[in-house]
Amino acid sequence: MLPIKTLVIGGAVASLIIGFILHNTHSATAQKPKPSTGLPVCQTWKNVKSEIQMIYMGSINNSVIPDMPKDFQNGCVYGDFGAYTISFYVFKNGWKSTNIKPETETVLDSSIARIDAANPNVDKQIKNGNILHLFNVCSSSKTVNFCKGIPKDNAYTKDNLVCLRNLCIQASNIPEKELLQLWNTVKSNIPNVPQKSGF
Repeated sequence: MLPIKTLVIGGAVASLIIGFILHNTHSATAQKPKPSTGLPVCQTWKNVKSEIQMIYMGSINNSVIPDMPKDFQNGCVYGDFGAYTISFYVFKNGWKSTNIKPETETVLDSSIARIDAANPNVDKQIKNGNILHLFNVCSSSKTVNFCKGIPKDNAYTKDNLVCLRNLCIQASNIPEKELLQLWNTVKSNIPNVPQKSGF
């Protein structure tokens, strides 16, 4: 009987040590800091470009979107949507706004935080060159006049927008030629589009 008591005591000692280790490990894990706000994290273009492609593919059957100009590749990306338009707002690298706040809601179940595009500061900062606006056109009867005669498979400019098919970029302080080049670079990804040189 003595060996059994030793095993039981040894087993109890082993259980006590294992319990102590597990308890202390669990306590250390539970004390990790949590984010202080419920706001979504700032996402950069590189991190969300594929999500944006999927959103536009599912909603307007267009999955071809350009890279952003170099001054907008590392800025925060936010979005908004309505009945006919899905918009993404790309902030200039390092630019932050105190007047435009992300909401806790995201754009169409993506990781991209939603902002209130009706906020007048959004339009003001687009005009100031701090925000680049990517959005779809030709999805409602209100845009019929804009959509008449637009090129099907070539980048084009119209009403201070630079577009390819039914996606447009609105930007200030970026040469139109640079924006056309961005669209023409991705044009090669459109199936069955004849490739032409130049703009």
